[in-house]
Amino acid sequence: MKNSNIKSKFLLMFATAVVATTAVSCSDYLTDDPADKFTNENFWQSEDNVKTFSWLNYDTFYGYGNGTTIGLSFFYYHGSDYKVDDNLSAFTFYQMPVTAATTNVYSWNEYYTLIRRCNLMLEKIPSVSMSAEKKNHYIGVAKFFRAYTYFRLVQKMGDVPYTDKYLVQADPAVYAPAMPRAEIMDKVIADLEESANLMLVSDDKNATVNKYTAYAALSNACLYEGTYRKYHLGQDGSAYLNKAKVASLAVMNNPAYKLNADWKSLYNSVELLGNTEVILAKRYLTNVLMHSLQNYTNTSTIQYGLTKWAADSYVTTNGLPIQQAGNAQYTGDDNVTKTFANRDPRFGKTVNPANYGYKGKPFGTTALVSMSGYVFELYNNPATTGPDVTTGGRNYTDAPVFTLSEVYLNYAEACAELGTATNNDLDISINKVRARAGIAALTTDGNNASAGNVVINDPRRTSALEQIAGVVSPLIWEVRRERQIEFMSWTTLRQADIYRWKKGDYLDTSKNPDVNLGARIGAPVGSQTVVDGNGYVKIYPASTRTFEPKHYLMNIPTNDIDLYKAQGVTLKQNPGW
Repeated sequence: MKNSNIKSKFLLMFATAVVATTAVSCSDYLTDDPADKFTNENFWQSEDNVKTFSWLNYDTFYGYGNGTTIGLSFFYYHGSDYKVDDNLSAFTFYQMPVTAATTNVYSWNEYYTLIRRCNLMLEKIPSVSMSAEKKNHYIGVAKFFRAYTYFRLVQKMGDVPYTDKYLVQADPAVYAPAMPRAEIMDKVIADLEESANLMLVSDDKNATVNKYTAYAALSNACLYEGTYRKYHLGQDGSAYLNKAKVASLAVMNNPAYKLNADWKSLYNSVELLGNTEVILAKRYLTNVLMHSLQNYTNTSTIQYGLTKWAADSYVTTNGLPIQQAGNAQYTGDDNVTKTFANRDPRFGKTVNPANYGYKGKPFGTTALVSMSGYVFELYNNPATTGPDVTTGGRNYTDAPVFTLSEVYLNYAEACAELGTATNNDLDISINKVRARAGIAALTTDGNNASAGNVVINDPRRTSALEQIAGVVSPLIWEVRRERQIEFMSWTTLRQADIYRWKKGDYLDTSKNPDVNLGARIGAPVGSQTVVDGNGYVKIYPASTRTFEPKHYLMNIPTNDIDLYKAQGVTLKQNPGW
């Protein structure tokens, strides 16, 4: 059972969140009092009140979803915010949007409500009676959440309005025009750097943000900005990539953080509190806050499935791609046994390695099938049984939010992008991840990559698909592959990666046919599943997805454009919308 003190704290947080509902419309946000206005001037009198107020911020981390709402999650599921990636095929075909949406509750209203709450904290904390150390910590907490929220707004929408002040309704700055994304990102990075300096080394273990959460977020933001400027803008992003290295090293050099022995335990553990690999966790508690992810992957009549594109990315244990000429470890994919033979062990931990399940041929007591034939098992925990697994809204395994493995791969990618990667750089970062997984280490001359003294030569790296946006070096390619595999089904993370690399073509079913194929099942049992000429499941036989340049950014909600216009301010729509 999870610690009772933590349970009491989260009971209070949950109750407070219910009272202080933050789901407001954009017009409400701009014209009415904030939803946080359950407070008054007497509220800002103690450290406990500041702490309680800060707990509301954590709702922004969706984790595995809340209750029976699985669409709002970071993992496995598509749906909100046009989340589509190249690893997973949903039970419903998702096309990229064609027309601009009028509203966006999750990436606009919710984020700006959180930003306003952080600005209120920053205004009030200096006058609260508490130690200077704690005062600095909670200022850092507010700056962390404000920065990370603006970071996600920029990722999704580019140029957006920016304010670092708590504004009253009549303030003209409420309707400030959008600020260029580059300027916002510089403010994001400055805020995260300051929050890392201000926050405590540890506060409630990994259940709440601390100094190292700020460094992990800074690593993410700087890597994003460095690669975005390189691949989207054709600019030199090295200053940001170097900052990503420094921030990553701050976490990597902390001996308190270590990789778990088992990779799968990141995703199927009942308790992540104090886990040495998890920098920040979203905690779930029985009868307080639970989710439905285990229920979905264990009982659904048809679940999401791994695409052929994703499955073919798993190397063999010698570290070589399955497509590489002369790779004797690869035995083909004529049947399920051959498909999983000698492969990266994470493959067989993510999906069932012994059976395919598809329409017409289910398996298991709950008749599991997936869209692609690959049935997910990543989130299964043998210690949780019965209704705690099979009932929606009853699952309580914890979700990671920031992890050491991500920081390791941020560092490796920054080094590879800078062209300065040494074998020592790889050994202190990506090779730790690969060793934990059970595959051969990488070595490099700074550009090429080798495994077991064999130069890696993946023909997919120079394929026509890759040439659309540009071919990357062999080392960058292998680091990107490692991110794809290590974070398989971490949907929001994967989409953010392919967007910053300008590889949205991966989602286009015409340019990347393998994203619309599944396992090689040969002649299907029954007539419900369609296969192509080579026996691979055709996931959406009659549907195609087109990815356009405009899809790298979501549209600015048209209702908000009209609202600004009524105040005499132009809020520009993103290109193509």
